[in-house]
Amino acid sequence: MMRASLYKTPLALAMSALAAASTFAQESETTARKGTAYLMLEEVQVTARKRSNAEAIQDVPLAITAYGGEQLDAMFVKKIEDLSYAAPNVQLEAVGTFPGVQNFSIRGQGINSSIPSVDPTVGTFVDGVYLGVTYGVVVDMFDMEAVEILRGPQGLLFGRNVTGGAVVMRTARPDGEFDFRVRTQLSDHDQYNFAGVVEGSLIEDKLAAKLVIYHDYDDGYFDNNTSGPTEGAVYFNPANNNKIGALKTSFVRPSFVLQASEELELVLIAESGETTGDGAPWSAASLQRDGSLEEFTTTMDETGETDMSWDQVTIESNLDVALGEGVITNILAWRQVDAFSIADVDGRANSIFTVPGHTKQDQISNELRYAGTFMEGSLDLTTGLYYFEQDIEYREARYIFGGSVQRALGGDMDHSTWGVFLNNDYHVSDALTVTAGLRYTKEKKDAQVITGACADVVNFNCTFQDLNDEWSNVTPKLGFQYALNDDANVYAFWTKGFRSGGVNFRNAKPEIIEPGPTKEEAQQSFEVGFKSDLMDGLLRLNMAYFYNTVDDMQRELNQGDPDVIVLQGTINAGDVTIQGVEIDFVAMLSESLAVNGSVGYIDGRYTKVDPIYDPLLGTDLPRLSPWTANLAATYDIDIGDAGFLTLRGSYSFRDTAAYNDSNTEYFEQQHEVSASINYNSLDEHWKVSLYGKNLNDEARWGNLTSIAGLWTAGPMQKGRRIGLEVEYRY
Repeated sequence: MMRASLYKTPLALAMSALAAASTFAQESETTARKGTAYLMLEEVQVTARKRSNAEAIQDVPLAITAYGGEQLDAMFVKKIEDLSYAAPNVQLEAVGTFPGVQNFSIRGQGINSSIPSVDPTVGTFVDGVYLGVTYGVVVDMFDMEAVEILRGPQGLLFGRNVTGGAVVMRTARPDGEFDFRVRTQLSDHDQYNFAGVVEGSLIEDKLAAKLVIYHDYDDGYFDNNTSGPTEGAVYFNPANNNKIGALKTSFVRPSFVLQASEELELVLIAESGETTGDGAPWSAASLQRDGSLEEFTTTMDETGETDMSWDQVTIESNLDVALGEGVITNILAWRQVDAFSIADVDGRANSIFTVPGHTKQDQISNELRYAGTFMEGSLDLTTGLYYFEQDIEYREARYIFGGSVQRALGGDMDHSTWGVFLNNDYHVSDALTVTAGLRYTKEKKDAQVITGACADVVNFNCTFQDLNDEWSNVTPKLGFQYALNDDANVYAFWTKGFRSGGVNFRNAKPEIIEPGPTKEEAQQSFEVGFKSDLMDGLLRLNMAYFYNTVDDMQRELNQGDPDVIVLQGTINAGDVTIQGVEIDFVAMLSESLAVNGSVGYIDGRYTKVDPIYDPLLGTDLPRLSPWTANLAATYDIDIGDAGFLTLRGSYSFRDTAAYNDSNTEYFEQQHEVSASINYNSLDEHWKVSLYGKNLNDEARWGNLTSIAGLWTAGPMQKGRRIGLEVEYRY
């Protein structure tokens, strides 16, 4: 929240990045109370260091982009992928073969696979719980407390598979105060959304409860110019054959907070949801790029199908203890995902390559940790134990050339991991803090993978190969933070991270790409950064430089093949060096105008390549865009007793990047222009908004898959979207 004293004296704020200056007027209490622009400067409390209490983001010596719930609403963030351009060197998109599959990438480390046995490089955490598979991760963002995007390896406190970074989401918890909120949204292309939340106290000062309901219906954004199914089609919906991409998503999320005693708090969060509809809207991307086919259209003979459900329960306890005036936290969680999809991967009218896939995953995890302060406040200590296990079952059928060739792929895996960690932050002086931490992790995977040319796509009565391995790893961290003054600090640290080895459930040609297990991916990272609140708090400016080395980097080969259409597999390609620079800022140019933006530059290259795979690899690392940038402005207009208006506009840029490791396919440069105008009533009960996303109507694709080396296909991303949103809050 902004200080009233900020506007007592006219100031000139000059920023070379903005080439702008502004003179400040006297702030009125009304504007401060009603305005939205100041929210963009509001400092978010983050949990990145797992302290006993959340910390101000500027106090944490890490490269973090974070948004609170009100900021997310102001930015019209509906899904996590809406933040894909909001941070430097970050991509948070759903680009998998099937809807709802994440292939996140941070600092040039990401995957291009919807194979559930392939571990991500960016870990996703919801309410402190790691999501074990990339299915069902692209969650809807209604009623979120905050989202934290942690850039760089987070192995010390978060463990395995966070070599690129971590996305930490926290749902809003009931606080005992009565609240009722409903929101409806209508947009072009026949999409509507309804969401509501009610919360309050069931037992005064003892038990608070909340219920969130959410429903989204999308009739299909893309045009399908196919009149009907062709011979060999697996699934076709004639009632909706002119549209592709229809999806319906619904979930309920009850939560409870029990203050069992002055020292003990218990939290229960449950969620049950389902997504049903068409398969991913695949199109012949190479033909649309060269102008042969119209953008945002396809000629799919298969509409496909999506049916994904998930259920999860999280039980958290927080116990205040006298030892170090600390808190003992325990987070016990269970989650299951059941996902079935049919994809017309070739994206053409002929039945060339149709893929039904079924994934079932069940996980349970528990983290027990302690956080406290010792030595009269000089030592902050965090330590804990972690256990995670999951069972994954995957079955994929490939119908090739109208079913004349059939292949059964898949496998089962039992996976367990446990770890112990300790982190110390020692305050040498009021200005200097030294960090030292260590984590030990042990991991085991027992898998059975279909091998050979199995054709039983109905019963999957195939030969399974046993693939078993164990890994253990130590991930230390050493660093310091130095306060230059009350409003600026510098930090530096060195740390290690690792990504566990794995297996390939799409074992189509084991004689070319072995099914695994691959070796673990080991990383060392150095980062130095600067964080500041300048101009009496009117300008927040952060910068970071990072240098990462990765040994035995795991890559996902994706190549056209005349027999199985596309050949996929995970390999240890070689050693890699990645370095880059990131700058982000937020500035108040007046009491009603806020500007925020970021710039990221990254360079990555192989330093050593496995000679076996050298002929299959290109020189450019996939999912690594050299330049990313975004700029946004939020402006409030006071309209007196009628309330106020907020105008917001943003522009984002992402550079060209290779899609696959062989560099045969590339993501083109991407430009994103979005804008919104919203009205807020004086009593703050009503909010009416008109918004537009991707206003430049730029065509994009997700997976860029070579269809037997003949053309490239990929699932389309939506173009221009314009919507109207109405919200009432009691």
